[in-house]
Amino acid sequence: MPPVEVGETFTETRTFQPEDVDQFAALSGDDQPHHTEPDGDGRRMVQGLLTASLLTSIGGDLEVLASRMDLQFQRPVYTGETLVCELTIVSADPDTDDGVPLVGDVTVQRVSCGDDPGQADTAAAKQADGDTAGTVVLEATVEGLIRE
Repeated sequence: MPPVEVGETFTETRTFQPEDVDQFAALSGDDQPHHTEPDGDGRRMVQGLLTASLLTSIGGDLEVLASRMDLQFQRPVYTGETLVCELTIVSADPDTDDGVPLVGDVTVQRVSCGDDPGQADTAAAKQADGDTAGTVVLEATVEGLIRE
């Protein structure tokens, strides 16, 4: 793994489906009705920690051992919405014997609401609720260590 640089940005994009929500509910026990029963638009709310797994996917690719995550959930996420997670490295100190400690800022943003063009009323309702493309749904700061 090449060293990371301050200012470097890593991304992960995902669209969660009902099966993802079901699998996470079975694994985590977070099976409250918000996640298991569709809303009036047929969507299911994605668990917050499943949304945050976008960040863990990036961390896995970088081989980061996370030591701290400060997550701030801004908006709910629903099945069928496409999200993009960006992790930007704000500090990395290569001068340690244990590895490279780093700090990163994270933003998860909705890039698609999964709108069906034939559902104008649903799209308008989502826009009224702030569920539009470009909406930040999660912000975080992470600390971790890349072992060399």
